Amino acid sequence: MEKLKKLPDAEFEIMRAIWRLSMPTTCRQIMETLDSDKAWKSQTVLTMLKRLEEKGFVTSEKIGKEREYTPIVSEDEYLSIETGSFIKKFGKRSAFSIISALYSEECISPEDIDDLSKWLEKKKGGQPR
Repeated sequence: MEKLKKLPDAEFEIMRAIWRLSMPTTCRQIMETLDSDKAWKSQTVLTMLKRLEEKGFVTSEKIGKEREYTPIVSEDEYLSIETGSFIKKFGKRSAFSIISALYSEECISPEDIDDLSKWLEKKKGGQPR
């Protein structure tokens, strides 16, 4: 498998649908999960699924008349790829400025703050509170 790279937005949307569904899943099930604001055509989704398979993100198996798709890359693994790409692009800034840009006061929950505090304490070598 080649090194995984950032996905184009449309392929990422397909992957998000796959991650939300139980495995394995079909093109029809994926289409039912996709954003209804866009007019997704089955041939377009099938083409993107083929690309995702070629890129090593999914595997497929023909079962009867349908093909079933299973992710090879988890959502967390992909998030790590995206985050790494972001850090490389904006890495000259401090960690604090990156975190504060990612989380405005409106979108970070108290649980997120607790998790972040525990993670920072662990990184410092201390014990989480």
